[in-house]
Amino acid sequence: MGFELTNVKENSIYALGTLKDSWMLTAKQFFPLFIGWFLTLGGPVLLTCVLSAAGWGVDKFLLGFPKGGPFSLLGLLVGVLTIGGFWAGWAKVALKITRNIPTKMSDVLCSPGQMLASLIALSLSTIAIGLTGWLVIPAALLFLKWQLTPYFIVDQNCGPIEAMKKSWHATDDQIFIPLAVLDLIFFGLSTASSAIFVGPIICHMALAVASAIVYSRWLTDEEAPFNKADLLEDHHEVVK
Repeated sequence: MGFELTNVKENSIYALGTLKDSWMLTAKQFFPLFIGWFLTLGGPVLLTCVLSAAGWGVDKFLLGFPKGGPFSLLGLLVGVLTIGGFWAGWAKVALKITRNIPTKMSDVLCSPGQMLASLIALSLSTIAIGLTGWLVIPAALLFLKWQLTPYFIVDQNCGPIEAMKKSWHATDDQIFIPLAVLDLIFFGLSTASSAIFVGPIICHMALAVASAIVYSRWLTDEEAPFNKADLLEDHHEVVK
């Protein structure tokens, strides 16, 4: 991984412009974003809780496993698979909003190949981040490096490993520091708003839009200080 520390101030200012744009788009397209968030994350999390609780009840009262058993695990597994499969759909919604393309509820359903790639990529990245979670900086670094993965999956039909590699390469050099600034601001806003139930949810929605802007503008905009259009040559803009 390479770093270029030139023009850090200018690049960070560019990142702040992305922050402003992401919040303006989130406010303007709040309901489509919220529906997309609920269908791809909020709903699956609720489903996981319900199925896990129901499975625990079956394990405890019918099978005699007071601390849970196969049905508890099955409920948890269904929820995890659902969240992983819809990761690409959430990226698709954010990307369409960034490109001013009307969204619809069916956008959360990507092709089976994209949903499988999404599940695999999210599983691999989550495991890697989880294993380094006790070391805050490495975990944050891995999150940033793989932040664009679902956008490469949904917009270029990349496989999970290819998408992770492209995201890793895309966030090298001059992009790294301004993207880190952007992520730190969102982390601070999410933490500060955690006292309000919807605060982190709204921040999560805005971060998805910001990541879509990073993918669709930072890498291709000729006026951006860090153009990496070579990463987007193949199958560019499947999401139209």
